[in-house]
Amino acid sequence: MKRAAFYLLICSAALLLGALAFYGLRGALARRAVDRERDALSMDAPQLAATTRLEILPLYEEAGAGEGWEIGHGVSYLVRTDASTILMDVGDNPERRAVAPFAGNMGALGIAWAEIDALLVSHPHPDHVGGVEAWKSHTLALGDLPADVRSPPAYLPSPLAYPDAAVIPGPALVGPDAATTGVIPYAETWPMSLYEARGGEQALVIDLQGQGLVVVTGCGHPGLETLIERAEALYGRPVIGIVGGLHYGDAAAEELAAPIRFLQQRRPLLVALSPHDSSAPALAAFESAFPGVYHTLRVGETVRLP
Repeated sequence: MKRAAFYLLICSAALLLGALAFYGLRGALARRAVDRERDALSMDAPQLAATTRLEILPLYEEAGAGEGWEIGHGVSYLVRTDASTILMDVGDNPERRAVAPFAGNMGALGIAWAEIDALLVSHPHPDHVGGVEAWKSHTLALGDLPADVRSPPAYLPSPLAYPDAAVIPGPALVGPDAATTGVIPYAETWPMSLYEARGGEQALVIDLQGQGLVVVTGCGHPGLETLIERAEALYGRPVIGIVGGLHYGDAAAEELAAPIRFLQQRRPLLVALSPHDSSAPALAAFESAFPGVYHTLRVGETVRLP
């Protein structure tokens, strides 16, 4: 019996070491592939009109502005410009409600489906496409829409089952004054890396008239520096605002010194970050570094420029 237990222990350790070696090697290869793919990204940016106003209203987030909002781990934002109203991501729906949480909040805010011109999906993780079941089935789940409402056209980073959807790898207009960065590859993070070694995420870019560019992200997997440099290279203007997730997790303030310095060089007018993928200490580091322009995103609370 002791010998059998010993052999079982040895086999289990060997399997664990083998799995660690496999995922370590796969991760290293993924990072190399990401570097090559980023070097080959399209620089063919569409002409982007400027807007005189920008509003970002969180419809689903980890935090709410007061009581009564449906909150949770995920992201959904309503982005308004002069010419466009864009729904960016649709959050999670862990209880599989017929009316998805983001849509419930949208209704409570008095926002009609008819106002939405387009739907942009940043990346196909469960907390951005409507839940685990939607992610498993490679679809986009908005829940039940009113009978007289047509689903808005969607701009996707990869194929998902959804009517009137376009997968455009390169930069594309979502509206006259709202464009994408194109799909930027990144090495997947735990636990999603168990399923796929690499992912792709697109962010939204808005040119605020007379000021500069604002980048709106879902999770920011490609990294703050990459997203900002990509937007500036494509649209030839400085980034003056960053809104959304940056996936800093439990990073301590000292670990964030480099990206904070990078962003400080641009003297941003708005830094509004998501609590869904960055801890309170990580957000506090940005709040301390950007007094007067920092906001934590909360359901029901609009951030705006100017």
